[in-house]
Amino acid sequence: MVQSGPLMRVCVLGSGSSGNCTYIETSRTRLLVDAGFGPRSLSRRLNQAGLPTDRFDALLVTHGHIDHYGGAASFVKRYRVPVFSNRGTRHEVAALQDLDRWEAFQNGVPFTIGDLTVEAFSVSHDCADPVGFRFTENGFCGAVVTDLGEMTPSVEQKLRGCDWMVVESNHDEEMLRLGAYPFRLKQRLSSPMGHLSNRALARFLRDGFDGRARHIFLAHLSRNNNHPDIALETARQGLISRTRQSFHDLWDPVRLHLTDQVKPSIVVNL
Repeated sequence: MVQSGPLMRVCVLGSGSSGNCTYIETSRTRLLVDAGFGPRSLSRRLNQAGLPTDRFDALLVTHGHIDHYGGAASFVKRYRVPVFSNRGTRHEVAALQDLDRWEAFQNGVPFTIGDLTVEAFSVSHDCADPVGFRFTENGFCGAVVTDLGEMTPSVEQKLRGCDWMVVESNHDEEMLRLGAYPFRLKQRLSSPMGHLSNRALARFLRDGFDGRARHIFLAHLSRNNNHPDIALETARQGLISRTRQSFHDLWDPVRLHLTDQVKPSIVVNL
């Protein structure tokens, strides 16, 4: 059994093109969303965040890009836990097909891991059947949604009612436009099948965000086409515009948390 403590604990151990991994813990369950890091890097990040390393219950994989599954085989071997993905992702990734303990889920159909209810939902990205995840336990709800090219109405619906969310803020549109990337790569990143920009996230925070989440992690920031200060300020302006439109003062303000490719984020205890 996991030691008693916060009802839900969340930390983004790393997020970006070099690797992605989010830690989620409840009173009975510990799991990772994505495993883009090898065992040494994962252990180092868990230790830096002050999180336990002795046991896990599952690994969830969002999609078949290596920065999200590259450490899956070593993680499953070490902790002897099942890896959960949909069939599209497993068929796309040979490394997942070689794992003995694989559990399939269907998008839109809730399933349970320990005391967590999990629901995968479709997002737009250039791979086979990518998803975000929504987690519910004991009245608390959160979501992990990165690597998506647009914030669709269906994704917005899955983010409603969340107490926390990990959501992409990949690039500043002007930095990407003026940067050194080849034109085709710029087109890919800015397309509906690419990555969400700071401005697109700000539009969601202004127009689609229901105001419930007290903690929002800004994830998958580009090293070349973004800057943490720009991402934070753009998201903050989206929240300010929302509160002005709704004539609502946030007595318990939304806390924006940066994520990083080389170190873990703040640990949020709910």
